[in-house]
Parts: sequence; structure tokens; C-alpha cells
Amino acid sequence: MPMVEFEILEKKEDSIKFILRGVEVPFANALRRTILAEVPTFAVDEVEFFENDSALFDEIIAHRLAMIPLTTPHERFSLDSLELDDYTVTLSLEAEGPGMVYSGDLKTDDEGIKPANPNIPIVKLAEGQRLVFNAYAKLGRGKDHAKWQPGFVYYKYLTKIHVSKEVPDWKELGELAKRRGLPVEETENELIVTTTKAFYLPRKFEAYWGDKIREEVLPNTFVFTVETNGELPVEEMVSIALKILMRKSDRFINELHKLAD
Repeated sequence: MPMVEFEILEKKEDSIKFILRGVEVPFANALRRTILAEVPTFAVDEVEFFENDSALFDEIIAHRLAMIPLTTPHERFSLDSLELDDYTVTLSLEAEGPGMVYSGDLKTDDEGIKPANPNIPIVKLAEGQRLVFNAYAKLGRGKDHAKWQPGFVYYKYLTKIHVSKEVPDWKELGELAKRRGLPVEETENELIVTTTKAFYLPRKFEAYWGDKIREEVLPNTFVFTVETNGELPVEEMVSIALKILMRKSDRFINELHKLAD
């Protein structure tokens, strides 16, 4: 069985790109689905309105509040547990127009749980209009509602594109790949581009595809891109998802042992 390896290609404040080696498609997809559907975050789940003179119905404002990403202090909660902590935080607002109400205007009773971005518009109030409510946020998972998804994740096979030097203007492909930030190798007979990100051939090279230009799929090797909405650090999203996968596997194995007994 091949050794599982991680290689980080790029790390930004809100995203990470890495190569995952030594796994097959079912595991790669399980990791993707676990990040999206199983990693818990805080989101508004109920809203209690006391006054709403705005142009929007209560339900519309409640929906907008639910889709505001809330910071989730991972060090305080067992986010890798299969059972969620029963904890509620209150986000309150009392605003009067004229003016735009932003996510940063929400007052939280827990400073660790607040809007990840203070500049998200909620509603515009006209002169004399008032909006007063309490919004109650709790932990949840993306499989129950998209408002609890911590971000976005996708993956692709890691491939190598082999370009024969018999192809006219083959050097142009090498320059194009370098501008895209892709690794480029050159041998005596060909140019090799490693597709750590998408690489599309200009139309004039399409006639050589499958003959003098071919794609090699590296077995059991995938390029993952993970992006966070701001609720969790992006590396924590991956770490928590892997722990959840291990816990689910352990539970499954234990159930199998019970059946065997």
C-alpha cells in the first residue's frame, strides 16, 4: 500500500492548495465531502424580531443573517466529535435609519463568535425605519444546511502534459505554462508540464492532442484546493475533516466487531 503524503503548494490567508498522494478516488472524494458536509461551524439558526419597519420581510432578513459567516473558535469546541456541543450565542441589533445595516453592526454576547466579515450588507433603512432583533447562532453541519458549510473544496488529478518538440511553436507552450506558475521540465525530445493547476492549450495546438501532445495521469495523486468563508482557518478545515473521517472509521469498525461477536 503506498504511503499517504501531503505536499503544500500554496498557502494564503483564506485558501490552501496541496497535493495528496497515495490515496484513491473514494478517499479523495470522502475528504472533499467531509470538509463540506461534516465540519461544524456557527451560523444563525433562529431570529426573534421585536421591530422591523424595513422594506424587507422578516424571513428575508433572517435568511441573510443565516448566510453571514461567523467565526468559530475551534480551540474551544470539539469540532471533530461526532456529537455537536449544545451552545447558543446571541447576536443582537438595534438600528434606526437612514443608513445601511452591516454585519459589523451585530452585537455578540461571545466575542469569539462574531461575523467573519463586518462589511456584509443586511438591509438599508430609510428615515425613521427601525430594526430590532435577537439572532441565535449554534453549531451545525453543511449536510443539514449550506449556511453551516465552512467553505469550498475541489480537487483534480495531478497530470503531466508531454509536448513533443516536433510540434511547431512548442516553446510557446513552455512560456505559457511558466506564466501560469506551472512546473516545466525539458528533455531531449519533449517538454513536460506538471498541471498543479488547470492548463488549457491554445486552439492552434489542439490538432496535435493525443499524438504529439499527450496527457499522463499520475496514479493516486490529486491536487486539492480548499477555501474558507472565514469561520475557520483553512488548515483547520482539513485537519478537522481528517479527524472526523478517522472517528467514523473507528465507529464503523467497532460496529463490525459487535456483529462478529
